Amino acid sequence: MSITRPCNAFYIPSLSPKTFRPGDRVPLEVNRVFSEHVPLPFAYYDLPFVCKPTAINYPWLNIGEVLRGDRIASSDYELFMGKNTTCNVLCTREIDSKANEEAGWFAEQDYLIEWIVDKLPAATVYKRSQNAKHSVNYEPGFRIGDFDATTKRAFLNNHVSLHILYERHREGRRIVGVEAYPQSIENSSGECPDLSSSLQDRLVVGQKQPRRVTFSYSVHWIEDPSVQWSHRWDRYLRTSSQVHWYAIFNSAVIILLLSGVVAVILMRMLNRDIGHSSREVDEEFRDEIEETSGWKLLHGDVFRTPKWKGILAPLLGTTVQVMYTAISTVALGTLGILSPSYRGGLLTTGIVMFMLMGAAAGYYSGHLYRTWGGRNWLQNSLTTALAVPMLLFGLEMLLNMFLWYRRSSAAIPFSTILLLFVLWTVIELPLTVLGGWFGFRRKPYSEPMRTNAIPRPIPPLPRYLKLPLSILLAGSLPFSVIFIEMFFVLKSIWQDAFYYEYGFTVIIGVILAITVCETTIIMVWLLLNSGHHRWNA
Repeated sequence: MSITRPCNAFYIPSLSPKTFRPGDRVPLEVNRVFSEHVPLPFAYYDLPFVCKPTAINYPWLNIGEVLRGDRIASSDYELFMGKNTTCNVLCTREIDSKANEEAGWFAEQDYLIEWIVDKLPAATVYKRSQNAKHSVNYEPGFRIGDFDATTKRAFLNNHVSLHILYERHREGRRIVGVEAYPQSIENSSGECPDLSSSLQDRLVVGQKQPRRVTFSYSVHWIEDPSVQWSHRWDRYLRTSSQVHWYAIFNSAVIILLLSGVVAVILMRMLNRDIGHSSREVDEEFRDEIEETSGWKLLHGDVFRTPKWKGILAPLLGTTVQVMYTAISTVALGTLGILSPSYRGGLLTTGIVMFMLMGAAAGYYSGHLYRTWGGRNWLQNSLTTALAVPMLLFGLEMLLNMFLWYRRSSAAIPFSTILLLFVLWTVIELPLTVLGGWFGFRRKPYSEPMRTNAIPRPIPPLPRYLKLPLSILLAGSLPFSVIFIEMFFVLKSIWQDAFYYEYGFTVIIGVILAITVCETTIIMVWLLLNSGHHRWNA
């Protein structure tokens, strides 16, 4: 079962434990608000109904943090190690009618607030049955408010009780968990509410009228010897392994059936013919081949140069680049280097790896380009470096316009766009051109058959082998293998969270690669058997 928990192996070396002594101030940073229902995160201080400090400090963020919508900032919350606080008033704020209405919308859309204490997000606690092996799970973030669908009323949480768990260490204390328990209390007095009373009215928002709101908080320090600092992320990352194993079992059954089909095709129908067509034959045997039908007629056409070699070679090179990027990033995650405590580390590593793998893209693209008779290696290298990145950049800028309009924190700042462009110019472009030069200098792939001077006419294809339907059929099988796992991955992307079950990802990746290879074998064989020698066009 260790493969399902690779993130517990060790922590990234650059992040060492931080030890606090009793009475030391522990900073609380605010980040953003996000929702499972609306893919638009917002910076916490962009909300018009929260308390803002007079002076706000913004720490440096890496590229991954910026791209995932993080906007970390300092706060006026006072936390001192080991010092319990029954109640502190943060501020009393006058909220105008527009801010009141917006607060109701955020509560209705089930937005969550993300606070950070010692790199741990304040979490909502979910308790399972006492008989369960792991009785407590953490869900990062806590509700900004609640919405009563029956009465159509929204309530804003204006008091938060923080339970901060710590373990004792010989040098002091280390934080191992941050639990948030928000409450909605009608309070505009500028003083702490009576938290002992269970008859407090809730703070109603969403109305088109100004109002006065007092925000407060409590802090409780709790020693928890059952959690070590090196395993403090376990409660955040704990998922249902049973669901993952069901997905893998489903994929394994499909791959076994597909492997059986491919084995039957290769062993019973192709083995003898491939052996005959791969060696020099005399005229009598050549005449025998010409009298046959199907794919055996295409030995002089299957290695014909693709019509769109100037586009296909760069696309194949970029495919290799993406594949190597995924393999290297998942490998680092499996080794435990991409710890979740390294915020934005997954995205940052993926971007860096993608740029470094530009050398592989240029190399394979240049090699294929020369094999297909290309002459301008520089043009091919530039196409490889520009085609897919520029397409993605254009789509990102289009989406970014909508995010800028909504003032979402997911919008990429202009400075980050400029930084990515500089990195592409300084790192990926030179590496791609260098790789293209080396690939073009390599000896071309040798073709086992001579290509006929005149292409053989392509007969009418069956309907299921024509492009729209064949693409759908070929893609449906790999999708059926990974659709359960893709549900978890896409859900994480939707929530601007990331997936750290690298062990399951490796298993699914291997199964998916085998499925894609075998599906490709079947589809290519069907095309060739129908007389379509332009299988690589």
